[in-house]
Amino acid sequence: MPDITTIDRLRAVFDTLGLERMHFAAQSPGDIAEFIDQAPQRVGGIVLLAPPRMDPLPFETLGDRVLYILPSGGMLHRTAETVLPRLPDARRATLENYDAESWSDIAADRTDIASLISQHLSNLDGGAAIAGGEVQGEIAGIRYHASGDGPPLILTPLAFAPSQWQTVVPALARHFRVIVLSGPHLGMLALLEQRAALTGWRRMCETLFDELALEPGDRVLDVGCGSGAVARHFAGHTGGRNPLTGVDLCAYFVDEARHGAAAAGIADTVGFKTASAEQLPFERDTFDAAYSITVLEECHAERAVTELIRVVKPGGRVAIVVRAIDMAQWWNLPVPDDIRAKIEMPAASVHGDGVATAEIYKLATAAGLKPLRLFPYLVATEATSGPVFEFPEAYALAQLTPDEQAAYHAAKAQAQADGTLFFTRGHHCFIGETPS
Repeated sequence: MPDITTIDRLRAVFDTLGLERMHFAAQSPGDIAEFIDQAPQRVGGIVLLAPPRMDPLPFETLGDRVLYILPSGGMLHRTAETVLPRLPDARRATLENYDAESWSDIAADRTDIASLISQHLSNLDGGAAIAGGEVQGEIAGIRYHASGDGPPLILTPLAFAPSQWQTVVPALARHFRVIVLSGPHLGMLALLEQRAALTGWRRMCETLFDELALEPGDRVLDVGCGSGAVARHFAGHTGGRNPLTGVDLCAYFVDEARHGAAAAGIADTVGFKTASAEQLPFERDTFDAAYSITVLEECHAERAVTELIRVVKPGGRVAIVVRAIDMAQWWNLPVPDDIRAKIEMPAASVHGDGVATAEIYKLATAAGLKPLRLFPYLVATEATSGPVFEFPEAYALAQLTPDEQAAYHAAKAQAQADGTLFFTRGHHCFIGETPS
């Protein structure tokens, strides 16, 4: 169903499962915002589990039916500081002594969120109780797994959490009919899939693939493969001539990447493993080349580069891309200069030892890679709906006052009417050769 929207897919799932009213818990509120806006009568309680970004507007009318769970520190706490003033009636619960980033395994780290969710939702009307054993399936491109008895509780994917919800589902299933949703149309997977389809993104990736100077049969490593969208693009661009192994720390992403490769008919040449960029499970000189795209921001970058050099044969090539937080993102819409100044810098979503600036050039060279080509690359986002646009937009809106937000939305509507709306995001690209 390539042309249907996320809300259409969700409606198909809920209607097929016979859900008239239900509770929700989400870390990517954009997954459910439109459904909540259009069908509020079907919504019981809402739990927002430390969103990395969100536009609070669709949730403002829900009052104390919203529970916002926030960590005591880290990037996800900083997001809460910008969002919660817009949700004055929402209940809140703080995970004390816990700093969290978008890649934190939050449900595994803090299993006490199960009791917070249950306590909040138990006093709200979540619809008729449903009984049944474990059931799983796929509807409209969304996979689901249901367990437990009680009012339905929909769990949409967590951000980059390796364990997703699995550590707390048994506790929640004692009180609710828990329905865990997954697949490439939700959460960060949807962002990665849509990003990989952008014209500018595809051209950047193809430049990197070509710069690897591969011979037929050369083995290639994709570090931080995410949803597998770039790996599928690689297989198509190289005509399947080069075996590719993708690794990602998030087991959920690896599973989804396998689904995508199987659906694309390339599972014989593209494989995936769960592994950390900082400790790759391969012998020295295993691969002829490697690439890593928007990963070194979220790990110990120096260790990751050292591992890339270790597993690639001498004289092999390594390509690295990081998001550029030292480059402004340009929003092509007619906003005043004071608003533009607030929205033009991207979110500094960077691990303490990660790199998301031009420092990547110096770091990679110092680690032993011979620099072959170093360049920044701007990717224009022509899609103005969906997570690629909405995710940075939510961060931008959080920097604005209510009056400035109104001015932003007016300018956006004008740019959309003119057909000129887009924004650009900068990336730093390094291509180097491993030491002989």
